[in-house]
Amino acid sequence: MKAVVLAAGLGTRFKSEKPKVLHEILGKPMLWYVVNTVRQGGIEDIAIVVGHKAEEVIEAMGEEYVYFHQENPKGGTADAVLASIEFWRNSEDYLLIINGDSPLVNPDTIRNMQRFIYMVEEYEKIRLGGVILTSILQDPTGYGRIVKEEGTDRIIRIVEEKDATPQERNIREVNGGVYMFYIPYLLEALFKISPSEKTGELYLTDVVAYMVSKGYEVRSFMASDPTEILGVNTRWELSFAENILRLKLIKFWAERGVTFHTPETIWIEPDVNLSKNVEIYPGVMLRGRTKIGEKVVIKTGVLLENTEVEESVVIEPYSYISDSLIKKGAKVGPFARVRNDTVVGENAEIGNFVEVKKSEIGKDVKAKHLAYIGDATVGEGTNVGAGVVTANYDGKEKHRTEIGRNAFIGSNALLVAPIKLGDFSYIAGGSVITKDVPEGALAIERSKMKIMEGKGRKLLEGK
Repeated sequence: MKAVVLAAGLGTRFKSEKPKVLHEILGKPMLWYVVNTVRQGGIEDIAIVVGHKAEEVIEAMGEEYVYFHQENPKGGTADAVLASIEFWRNSEDYLLIINGDSPLVNPDTIRNMQRFIYMVEEYEKIRLGGVILTSILQDPTGYGRIVKEEGTDRIIRIVEEKDATPQERNIREVNGGVYMFYIPYLLEALFKISPSEKTGELYLTDVVAYMVSKGYEVRSFMASDPTEILGVNTRWELSFAENILRLKLIKFWAERGVTFHTPETIWIEPDVNLSKNVEIYPGVMLRGRTKIGEKVVIKTGVLLENTEVEESVVIEPYSYISDSLIKKGAKVGPFARVRNDTVVGENAEIGNFVEVKKSEIGKDVKAKHLAYIGDATVGEGTNVGAGVVTANYDGKEKHRTEIGRNAFIGSNALLVAPIKLGDFSYIAGGSVITKDVPEGALAIERSKMKIMEGKGRKLLEGK
């Protein structure tokens, strides 16, 4: 089976210069979810019909798909399918047609629709003209109504709300915008239906009416979850869809052994990978390709982005870690910033208001207060005191600081890179270190303190 994804619409109700299908849901374009659903539903041969700002859509989705351009952005859904005709016309199989603004459809639904078709063929010996995803809504306002032969799942027609009679408007079964049509029948219908007298558009719903008139059966397939058929036509509907998908992801991981405290406050993206016995507190954001190992505790307000966290790590509140690796048993935060390919070693501690950038922090290192470690290597067992700064930038270039094992860097020391401090070196607090320090040495750099008796009082009293 092949699939055509319709992504050519203008999306005028979004009030946006960006194509509607590229608006993001949990860090991914809306269209990504639709294409991913189709692929997980077992269909790999996918074409995308583009129109408005087509080059942006193609750039965002990549070259792995086949693209077709709908010349008339107001040509309608059937016209969009016709734009891709060279992709599917010679097949004897069914064609999946799905809207690019339907990110809530479940891959299981796509698979089950295919099974339904083959079961009807096998047991009823019927070649269906098509199957349409439907759902029953408490409030069907705005959706096309499914008119069926009484007591069966055979669709007679789909009536748009504006064309529906009062009796038809009371129907609560609605069109979900996901179609599987038998290609020879679809090809015939697309060249027989006429544009709407009101809008001039060619509608896929008219394909259904044509098939029924020719005696081809079109059946409904009920979505297991009513939210699957909800489209995204406004910014508010985008927010609603994002919330549904976010809660689905949280439920998925919760069922695999992850604890979420106050899940309605937690942000999680689709490429995040969690292990069992992870515990996540309110206000956490997990973004990109973040991977969390077992028994990790992530406390309130933490943001992790494209970061791997090994087992038994504790990340204290309001820390921000990106593009880094936190090794087993480490502790980070609170209010820490770790970024740019940093590696924090096993059982290391990166504490309050410490920033680490593009550095390798060894096993059992402690940097617990108000430090900046940039472009540095810190050997295992070293202690970095409060207020320590690696001065890695000379105004033109970045330079590295190399600190050996079991060193002690006293509070408020300034290490001017490029510089090397040997194993077991001791840097006295308040020192400005501009030269290499050998292994086991003590380095002190301070001006001699002068005490002037009585001068302080005079200054304070203005004398």
